[in-house]
Amino acid sequence: MDQDPMYRATMKKVIILGLLLGVSQGLIWSILAPYLRLLGYSGTQYGLVGSTAVLSGGLFTLVGGILSDKIGARKVVAIGLLVLSLGLYLISSGDMILVAVGFFLSGIANGFIFTSEQALLARIGKDEVLHYTFSYVMAASTLGGAMGSFIGWVPVYISKTQGIELAELYRLSIIFAGVIPLLLVPLALSIKERGVKEQGKTKISIRGLPRRFYYIAIVNILIGFGAAMSIHNIDYYFVSKYGVTSQELGSVLGLQQLVMAYLMLHMPRLADKYGGVLRVYLIVSASSIPLLIGMTLTNNFIIAAGLYLVRSILMNVANPIFNAFVMKLVPDEKRGLASAFLSLSWTIPAGGGRAVGGYLLDINLELPLRLTALLYTIALTTLAYIFRDELYVSKPAQKQPKVPSTGITDT
Repeated sequence: MDQDPMYRATMKKVIILGLLLGVSQGLIWSILAPYLRLLGYSGTQYGLVGSTAVLSGGLFTLVGGILSDKIGARKVVAIGLLVLSLGLYLISSGDMILVAVGFFLSGIANGFIFTSEQALLARIGKDEVLHYTFSYVMAASTLGGAMGSFIGWVPVYISKTQGIELAELYRLSIIFAGVIPLLLVPLALSIKERGVKEQGKTKISIRGLPRRFYYIAIVNILIGFGAAMSIHNIDYYFVSKYGVTSQELGSVLGLQQLVMAYLMLHMPRLADKYGGVLRVYLIVSASSIPLLIGMTLTNNFIIAAGLYLVRSILMNVANPIFNAFVMKLVPDEKRGLASAFLSLSWTIPAGGGRAVGGYLLDINLELPLRLTALLYTIALTTLAYIFRDELYVSKPAQKQPKVPSTGITDT
């Protein structure tokens, strides 16, 4: 990996940024569904407010991508952090209208942050080690998500020992989670990225993107709709079916992210050793599909949580190397727009998927998971067909690049 001192310093900053933002997101994920459930939100209502976040994220993803190419990705990340902080504060109120507005703003923030972060990572290191850059930063973010999820135990513990209303503690936790992005704004603005001035003069156009990139976008539509229909509502699924609180959710989500953070560090070397990024991504991701069906065949929370844990790790652990694979297909000056376009192909159908999934939860809790398994099967099969020429070519193991000390150990 690139040994340039500026690159090493930049990597440390983006790793810290990803870690702390992950803490905020992990905490929110573990407490949001129990909080709204305590306030009386139905599955349909939860799905609808969630869909506003996905749809607004989709609408502003393209804006974030264009701005990343025009003014620099770091500034777009900073804007997203500010909007996210405001959105979480509104969600903490519990009021239906303010919650909906908060979800809408959070979606805008996530659209900005995800898109610009992908472009930023693609501009701080050399392309030949891009899958290492993506994996190390995503591992840090996932580790932070695990830490935040485990904090989900704290409100329940305080409520039981101090007699404080649990809903109030959840509200305060959401406010705390919203302060973290606000504190990260200066750090985001200090990150250096290459070629911003040159990219700022580039005419924004989707021309010049390879044909296969658009095929990947079609696959994203299927995965985005399927994921939102069940996985984005999985917290509500567990709360409704098993009556769990943020303790159980935080444990499952935290353990999932903890294991995934460790495994992400090894994905680039596995890809180098076993035939390339795409082959490893497809094998690992496809292995998760039977476990989705398995979750619907049990009424035991421990078994269901175990299946979900393994499924989620398999489906997501190779995402960083796949994102790097996609970015390598795109010219450097168009990576902000490409990231936005790809994210848009995922988030727009995901907005509808989350609403549909919430509605289906009120009809049959298991149906969204089964439909998601079907959509994932179609999507991954399509991806394998599109890149079939790369999957069946025997590739020699590549020499592993030396990895600099970035604060995350590869052990």
